[in-house]
Amino acid sequence: MDELARDAISTGFTHAVMLDGLTVECEARLREYCNPEGCPNHGSNWVCPPGCGTLEECAERVGKFSRGLLLQSVSALKPLFADYKGLNRKHNLRLREFIEKYCAGQMDVLALSSGGCIFCDTCAYPEPCVKPDVRMNSLSAYGIDVGKLCEKAGLEYAFRPDRVYYVALVLIS
Repeated sequence: MDELARDAISTGFTHAVMLDGLTVECEARLREYCNPEGCPNHGSNWVCPPGCGTLEECAERVGKFSRGLLLQSVSALKPLFADYKGLNRKHNLRLREFIEKYCAGQMDVLALSSGGCIFCDTCAYPEPCVKPDVRMNSLSAYGIDVGKLCEKAGLEYAFRPDRVYYVALVLIS
């Protein structure tokens, strides 16, 4: 197992898989869900449209990387009592801890995750981002098919009533 993948597991991720020779596709059909009618985060932060840029700009950003660490947090659920928002926040806090401890200042990374960026209590948008080198961009806003990524990594990814899968992709130079 790659050293960064081991570090991610020690941070608390359920699974971590290094993907070398990675090509990430930004798909318009997935980006279509990011619109003012479909998402309350649209237009309110730097990781959702229009703040994150056009799909073409997102594709240009991910195109600079050919290696990525796919991270997954898997949690068992009791459907009537599931705290999806809280579990997603835990996943993204874990991602933040991992980036701060193992990546920030050491390598060029582009972090993409479910949910929004949590490096700041309140996003500075539309003022300039105060932590652009470590912000957590949205997989959805980038039009990235999480199911395809998980398949490439040999990881399960499904929508189940008894289990939830949160995914992050840290692209690494």
